[in-house]
Amino acid sequence: MSNLAVAVAVSVFGMAAASDYKVEQREPIHHVFTKDTKLDVDNVNGTITVIGDNEASMRVDGEKIVRGADQSEVDRGKRDVVLDINEKDGVAQLYVNGPFRNNDHASQDHGFHEHSDRRYEVIYDLIIHTPRVMALNLRSVNGAIKMGDTSGAFEVHAVNGSITMTNMGGSGHVNTVNGPVQVGFRENPRSETSFKTVNGRIEVTLQPSLSADIKVKTFNGHVYTDFDVTALATHAGTAERKEGKFVYKSNRSQSFRAGAGGPELAFETLNGDIHIQKQSR
Repeated sequence: MSNLAVAVAVSVFGMAAASDYKVEQREPIHHVFTKDTKLDVDNVNGTITVIGDNEASMRVDGEKIVRGADQSEVDRGKRDVVLDINEKDGVAQLYVNGPFRNNDHASQDHGFHEHSDRRYEVIYDLIIHTPRVMALNLRSVNGAIKMGDTSGAFEVHAVNGSITMTNMGGSGHVNTVNGPVQVGFRENPRSETSFKTVNGRIEVTLQPSLSADIKVKTFNGHVYTDFDVTALATHAGTAERKEGKFVYKSNRSQSFRAGAGGPELAFETLNGDIHIQKQSR
């Protein structure tokens, strides 16, 4: 079983400064899903950690942390913000709900709105053990997402937080706005897969047998790979070999082929370097 550390979440949405929280209460979370093949988690403030193992069930452990200016605000936070736990059509669902959600219509602020009179914060730190073969849909606004030892399709999205994935199989999409992306594959993706952040570094480690078409884009950064690649379609920009690695510098999208080619692997960041690394034996 992987040893995945849980990070500390950052809370926003118009709440008071941390120094204003005088009272804190913590509640443990325990739940078992026994028959689902997909996990869907929608968190707001807090971390998500998913660990694949050999058990048939899916076990949720975690903690609800409520901080407030006084006891009445803590009690208010406990009432306002809840973790909805559901099962539907083979999907295990964990959904953090509260007054910050805009449930009437979708909006450009990701469905959230501020309640500036609140003097509390509620954090859900979730640790979920799943079977190794599991489809994953994980979302968090403020907090890191960590996962390891799973296979299957994945959709992983954060706003303010890093994304770390270790010993992975499967294919999918990884996206955060503020934070680095670090992914290690024990099996190379077999279908289209993408990695994206706005502010942060992308570091992806793949198996030496990689055959894929690689698309990269960074504005303020460099692209590094130790795979032998050939340019596709567009000019590869400035290239040089440095300490055994190919180094490409470009502020526009470029495409390359590794091996005999295959599924498209896309890497994009605005501010940060991209590292596409070969797993050492």
